[in-house]
Amino acid sequence: MNIAEPQTRTWSPKIVAISLVFHAVVLYAIAIAFQVIPPPIEISDPPITVIRTFTPPPPLPQQPDVIDQPRPRFQQRQPVPSPAPVTVPPSPLPPVAAPQTEGTPTIAIDRPIAEQPITKIAIRYPQQAEDQQLEGRVVLSITILPDGSVRDVRVVSARPANVFENSAIQSVSRWRYRPSNVIRTNVIVEIDFVLT
Repeated sequence: MNIAEPQTRTWSPKIVAISLVFHAVVLYAIAIAFQVIPPPIEISDPPITVIRTFTPPPPLPQQPDVIDQPRPRFQQRQPVPSPAPVTVPPSPLPPVAAPQTEGTPTIAIDRPIAEQPITKIAIRYPQQAEDQQLEGRVVLSITILPDGSVRDVRVVSARPANVFENSAIQSVSRWRYRPSNVIRTNVIVEIDFVLT
């Protein structure tokens, strides 16, 4: 064996990797020492905690079911007894003889009465008047028989003319009052047609 012969060295991948890591650490330490790169700064911010609370809305109050009833298209003026005399223009129609019932006295009233009918048929507002937004008043003269039925419905006055009379007559002729012992003639009924 010849001692003078040079020995060949083989570099294994493990030795090469260790050498590279060693050189990298040495170069990094030199760079920090000479301030070529700034040293790493440790940032220690406190963690941000976001707390979201959800408050449910209060429950809606329970409302009872309300049935929406249609409002009447007009309101009839209720007669108010008054100590002052009510003046009504004279009827343009000639007086009609009241129906006679044997043994039943007849009284000519010639004014409104405070008594309300016990059966009152609703008065239909004429469609033409409603379309034109017309309001008016009809004054009728009626006869109330002893059984409370209504007869001899006549128009005393109407404003405006030829608009509300038929509706008023058709309804009032079917009204019924409380039975009495007399025939009451010329009972005045005033009907106001008012849009609501």
